[in-house]
Amino acid sequence: MNGKRLSFFITYALLAPLMLLVQYVYLGSAQGLDLGIVLACSAGWLGPVPASWVVGFGIGLIQDVFVGRTLGFAALSLSVVSMMMSWVRGFLNPRMPFAASIAAMVSTGVGDCVSCAVLRLVNTPLTWEFFIRDILPYSLIWAFALIIPVNLMVNALSGILAMVWPDSKGEGVGITSNESRL
Repeated sequence: MNGKRLSFFITYALLAPLMLLVQYVYLGSAQGLDLGIVLACSAGWLGPVPASWVVGFGIGLIQDVFVGRTLGFAALSLSVVSMMMSWVRGFLNPRMPFAASIAAMVSTGVGDCVSCAVLRLVNTPLTWEFFIRDILPYSLIWAFALIIPVNLMVNALSGILAMVWPDSKGEGVGITSNESRL
């Protein structure tokens, strides 16, 4: 595993609890705004396919543990979102304006529909009307609006972390490299 891939894993592992803190403590939002799904979309857009599924599953597990829900429910949902984002990314030109936002809307919609269907299967009292009117539109809007800033934040933080782990021997900063320590 190279330093860049490891830095992506560490970045998502650090950002998942921080985004949950922002979502539930600072914004006080248990409904409407789901920063975990935006982070899973970011993993699907920026990472390769198998790694993005693992990251989506890990973000979901972190969300399940911190929020106190059934262990594995958000993990499966966010791995579906991350997988969908990787799949939709293949159909879009990444240089197209709002390509990441469009892909985030599609994958968030699919992930929310899968979550709603699973909740209905386990007899959770959730009506389709409530889901369509009060959950899905806000989730899609937030995914569209936040995917680009989250991608920029993840790229910046993982770039900083990638400097800690050079890809091969002799590329690091220090005594054996040609680069200065400052």
